[in-house]
Amino acid sequence: MPFLQQETARLQTALQALAAQQTTLTTQLTTQQQAVTAAQTQRTNAQTGVAQAQARVPPLQTAAAAADAQVAEAQQNLQDAAEPPQGIPPAAWRARLTALRKQLAQAQTAATAAHAKVTVAQQGVAQAQAQVRAADVQLAAASAAVQATQAAIAALQARRQELHTKLAGIERMNAEITRDPLAREVLQQVAADLSARTATLEDSLLTTRFELEDAETLLASLITRRNELTTLLADLARQIPEAEAQQTAAQQALAAAEAEVSTHLQDGP
Repeated sequence: MPFLQQETARLQTALQALAAQQTTLTTQLTTQQQAVTAAQTQRTNAQTGVAQAQARVPPLQTAAAAADAQVAEAQQNLQDAAEPPQGIPPAAWRARLTALRKQLAQAQTAATAAHAKVTVAQQGVAQAQAQVRAADVQLAAASAAVQATQAAIAALQARRQELHTKLAGIERMNAEITRDPLAREVLQQVAADLSARTATLEDSLLTTRFELEDAETLLASLITRRNELTTLLADLARQIPEAEAQQTAAQQALAAAEAEVSTHLQDGP
């Protein structure tokens, strides 16, 4: 029958198209899963970087506190020597004051350098945390892509199974129609099957329309989510260079402070 022949050709063409789509999606899924693995590795490395950066802060804060204590001690020594003690020649007292002032300046310079190191370390933590957030965004985007592709493959597989079932039914009808001799009961059954198939096709058309609307809604939602993730990633990409610039400035300040400490040390007490 021409109708059955046309339906067979249509189903076979649809099956070939679905098979090609599934092959493409399977290749795409492999690439996306590799992207997820890479994003997970990047996130793990970024978290390790945060832990390492955070571990550097407490010792530097302790050193900065010790340097502040040295400053306080030098200030107290200078304050205690503000009045010349009895029995000390004025020249010796003035020399003592000069030495104490120099010690205070050296202590203050050392404290400045110590606090600069703390600042550099804290900015390193902030930079590492920004890298973790960027990795989180990339991982979320990659995982969402994998889930979407897996859902598409599952839908294709279900559709292929459905078409295979329909094709098998048509082949059975053809076999019954071409049987010799013809059986009236069989022809009546085939006619009933064809009628039921027509009704099924009408229902499938209606269902497909609803599924298309749902798919369009889901696609719009995924596009919106992708745009949100893209915007967030762009913000993080902007924050990382800013953090790096701040860290560079702090390192330059630290280098200047260390140079000043070296100068004071070379001058001697």
